[in-house]
Amino acid sequence: MKCSLIICAAILFIAALLGWRESRQLSSSRGINARLLKEATAKLGSDNQSSNAMERGNEYLAMRERVKTIGLDYFQLFRDYGENATGESGDEFTKRQAGIKSRLEELDPAAIRQFMDECYSNSELNLRIKRDLNGYVRTVFIAKYPIEMARMMSKSPELFGIDGKTAPEGYIQDPFKHLVYYFSWEKKDIQTVFQCLAEAPPEFQSKYISGAVEFYAYSAPKRTELLEEMRGFASTPEQVELVKGQLSELVFGHGGAKATFVEVSDWLGSANLSGDELAAATKDIEKKVRVGETGRWLDWLAKSELPDDVAKERAFELATAWTEKDYLAAGKWLNSAPAGPEKSAVASAYAAKVYPYDPEGAMQWIQTLPEGPDRSKALKTIYENIPEDSDAAKAFASEYGLGK
Repeated sequence: MKCSLIICAAILFIAALLGWRESRQLSSSRGINARLLKEATAKLGSDNQSSNAMERGNEYLAMRERVKTIGLDYFQLFRDYGENATGESGDEFTKRQAGIKSRLEELDPAAIRQFMDECYSNSELNLRIKRDLNGYVRTVFIAKYPIEMARMMSKSPELFGIDGKTAPEGYIQDPFKHLVYYFSWEKKDIQTVFQCLAEAPPEFQSKYISGAVEFYAYSAPKRTELLEEMRGFASTPEQVELVKGQLSELVFGHGGAKATFVEVSDWLGSANLSGDELAAATKDIEKKVRVGETGRWLDWLAKSELPDDVAKERAFELATAWTEKDYLAAGKWLNSAPAGPEKSAVASAYAAKVYPYDPEGAMQWIQTLPEGPDRSKALKTIYENIPEDSDAAKAFASEYGLGK
């Protein structure tokens, strides 16, 4: 009995030992398989990456060769037909030129940059070819890739004829200006215009932002839309000042016929301009308004949200220009206007302007002004317009304590 138990225990021990060894072998086998699988996967991934990198490299080299071929064909076109392609030759020239354009339309921004480099490094580049290139830039590249082209033109202006070098009138059109015009006026896409400006350096922004105002702010809704884009664009102090400098043109228009009081004042009433924006928008207001509506603008100033000092300054500027052009109308407004800061500013400007031919009337208006900035400004302006060192100047200075 005891012997049988010992034998059974031995058998169980041996079985357990064999099971443990098989388990270790199985675990080791699984580990090896996992490691081999991991290594195989990594190798496969590496091979795929190498394959992809090689494929991309081949595509890049093929692109460069394709662009180089287009450039060679482009210059060959002008060698074959000289300066004046006419008649049947002209038809063939146009056909080959259209083929070049079709090939250029397939280029991406990187290839476009290479093409421009190829052209501008070619010793045969002349004014005629530059003009032709300028056409492709404007009608093909900018239309397809406006933002990328804005970035490219601002970084390498010498490749696009906007490096400040002069060319005969009409030969080279500024392609960045065309971009602003095309997307402002033709495409009515002001958002793209400001995305392009945001890609450009400050000097480009300063130079071209006015085009957006000129070509887009042709109606009240468009002015409102443009204002919002300009506000969104102004993310730096310099851009804020740049935008402020455009607000007067935005509000009153750019050249041509001057907008009416009703048109402009209605828009101002709905635009929710801040005090700073309103001050910027009314800068040089005397040059923007219709002379016959000056009185209405003076009334508007009295009710506007402009800071008092700015409103008085604008009133003085308006009154000075108005008195010079129609002093009778300005005087009539003065006689009927209610007392207030704007009337004092107008009286100051009016008196200074009419003094040379109606000194008595001018001084009567000055006497209505209390001691302060308006009175001092009128007297100083009168004194500065009297011939220097004359007896009249000395007498005026002595009487009013000026020139010291």
